[in-house]
Amino acid sequence: MIHQIHHLHCGSFCPTCAPLFGQKGFRAHLVCHCLLVETDKGLVLVDTGLGLQDYLHPQNRLGRFISRTAQIKFNPQLSAIHQIQKLGYKAQDVQHILLSHLDFDHAGGISDFPQATVHVLASEYNAPQNLHSLKSRLRYRPQQFQQHRYWNFIENIGTQAWFNLEHTAGLSIFQEEILMLPLLGHTAGHAGIAIKNNHRWLLYCGDAYYSHHQLNPNFHSRALNQLERLFATDNTQRLHTLHKIQQLAQQPDIDLICAHDPFELAHYQNTGYDR
Repeated sequence: MIHQIHHLHCGSFCPTCAPLFGQKGFRAHLVCHCLLVETDKGLVLVDTGLGLQDYLHPQNRLGRFISRTAQIKFNPQLSAIHQIQKLGYKAQDVQHILLSHLDFDHAGGISDFPQATVHVLASEYNAPQNLHSLKSRLRYRPQQFQQHRYWNFIENIGTQAWFNLEHTAGLSIFQEEILMLPLLGHTAGHAGIAIKNNHRWLLYCGDAYYSHHQLNPNFHSRALNQLERLFATDNTQRLHTLHKIQQLAQQPDIDLICAHDPFELAHYQNTGYDR
């Protein structure tokens, strides 16, 4: 059973050229929007943002290039572990981590929760095993998660219908209240996390889109499209996924959020959304 959903701000970036991220001005303002879900199975963390060690040792964990170009705000208080402790919980209270994907700004906090089981699509876990391309070397930082012991690798097979998408069968522990949905394209095993509470669904889309403007199919930004195309492992799949998400945005009982839009984060934090 889902008791409450907390919206956490687990990273802050200010890269140059805001239009690349669907924003106006010179510098963009990006966040790492993560979720902490109180359930009868313990705390569930949806993505982790940057971890405590990323903030304390950025060059060793992230590399100098990422640290400089992303213009990361290195504030340890933004780590998920710090915010969870402020809510009165301990690291061991986080029993499960559900990952949209393993990019450095989504998986950095895994090492802060050594007792948690990490759930991820198997195809995504396999992707960092091959770091021959520059894109892979920049996006994946295996030192963030390679020592973690507890994993649940979910196969993208045996899927079941969920609105206009499909969900995997690997999260039965949550009794159909939390689902993992393949949202492929940005990475080989990118997934969304759907959470049901109070007769509504909240779909966490990770990096399947970057700006709330993209939920409108009439919105077009050449700069943003080019950036997402650059980051995508399969741009055709990415566009197909985005089209599906835009269709879902018309559903009255589904709320959609992505990982990096500061306007979405502010909306849910300011309204005290806890469905």
